[in-house]
Order: sequence, then C-alpha cells, then structure tokens
Amino acid sequence: MFSKILFKLLQESLFPIMGFIVIKVLITVVSATSLGYAVNLNNIFNLEVSQEHYKIINSDILLWFAIFCFLGMTYSLIKSLYFHNTHISPRTTMSLFNFRVRFLIQDSFHLFSQSIVWLLFNYVVSFLALFLFYLGLSSLYLVIISILFSLIATYLLALDIEYEIEKEEMESLPEVFVDENA
Repeated sequence: MFSKILFKLLQESLFPIMGFIVIKVLITVVSATSLGYAVNLNNIFNLEVSQEHYKIINSDILLWFAIFCFLGMTYSLIKSLYFHNTHISPRTTMSLFNFRVRFLIQDSFHLFSQSIVWLLFNYVVSFLALFLFYLGLSSLYLVIISILFSLIATYLLALDIEYEIEKEEMESLPEVFVDENA
C-alpha cells in the first residue's frame, strides 16, 4: 500500500516539476531581457546580473511559481468538487462523455493525491519565498502572497475532505423509517 501511494504521489508531481522548470526558464529569459541582459541557452542558468536585478528576477519567478501552484490547486479542487465519481450527477456524466472528456471524472485516491501534491508545492514555494526574503533576495509581498495562497488552498482542501467524510458517514447510516402520519 505504501509503495502504491508513494508511486502515485511521484506520478502526480511530474507535471508541477516540469511546470516549475518551464516557468523558471521563461521568466528568467523575459525578466533578464527586459532588464537589458543578453540571454541565451549557454548562460540561462548562470546569468551574471547585479544584486538588484537578481532580486527582481527572483521576485518575478516566485510570483509566477505561486500563481502556478495556486492555479494547479484550484484545478484539482474544482475537479474534486464537481467531477468526483462519488457525487457527480448523471447529467454531468453524460455531458462529459458526449464531449469526450470523461478523464475529468476521477476517484478519491487520484483527486486527493493530486491535491496533496499541489498543496505541498504551495508550501514549498511559501518557504522558498520566506527563505529568499530572509536572505534579501526577494520581496516581502511575495512571502505574503505565497503564504496566503497556501492557507487558502489548505482551507479549501480541508473543506473538501470534510465534505467527503460527512457524505461517507451519511451514506453509512442505516435508513430510518419515518411514519407518514406523524
């Protein structure tokens, strides 16, 4: 069981990791070019810039990391709320099958492992922003934004898990016969 969970978490983390790499490269190129630096494939990961420009580039990257994590978590929670196989309506299911996007309908194991991965990445970005701010390489507003995104994502995931637990408890209760004359 442990290896199945670990494998699923690793599988779910591949897309965010690739996204971070793409964002790092794109934002570095865009920010450095806008600051007047010549960027090419040879110097993209060891770009020599001034301390002030390094802080600007780091801030841009962290901002986009935070937005990327928050959007990923939002996507995961939307799937969990509207396309969870335990509570999706037959009408919605029919529509998804007609539009050939039935892959959106997923089970609890997949949805919650995906949400946990996105939540962990939200916290990693928050700690990275805090650490870089401590070193003087980032701005305070990025720490606040990333921590705020992480707290909102945690709250929404907790609400979703609570909803699933309550739903499971309601379904496991025995049916009570109600006297119609009362």
